[in-house]
Amino acid sequence: MAAISLVTAGRVEIVESIRQMTLPAAEAITAGAPVRLDTTTGKFTNANGSASGEARVWGIATRTVIAGEPVTVIRNGVLDGFDLSGMNYDAAVYVSDTDGRLDTAAGTVSTVVGRVIPATSTTLGTAYDKVLSVEL
Repeated sequence: MAAISLVTAGRVEIVESIRQMTLPAAEAITAGAPVRLDTTTGKFTNANGSASGEARVWGIATRTVIAGEPVTVIRNGVLDGFDLSGMNYDAAVYVSDTDGRLDTAAGTVSTVVGRVIPATSTTLGTAYDKVLSVEL
């Protein structure tokens, strides 16, 4: 089990967005965090894999915000900016038991948020970059 961190500060790069939504944050949210809809306020809040209610991931936050600020969340698409170098292509990315974090292994409630896929925009003859395909 290893936490997945960002290599870009305060934001992720949106490579492709198929489904996204922008709502206010109910609390401070970091770029790259898995988030869920707060069922009381309708705002985005951090998700985690510690319990079924917490593991209802809606998508991945694209930037760091404080409570009350709007944040765009990708539900289905491709994101760059994560350190996925130690993972294989097609490896699953999970929600961590730690609030607002992704991991290489499942939390208490196993929730897959996406898979590692190759990004083929690198120079010919070099290894492909690894990006996150969000599939929720």
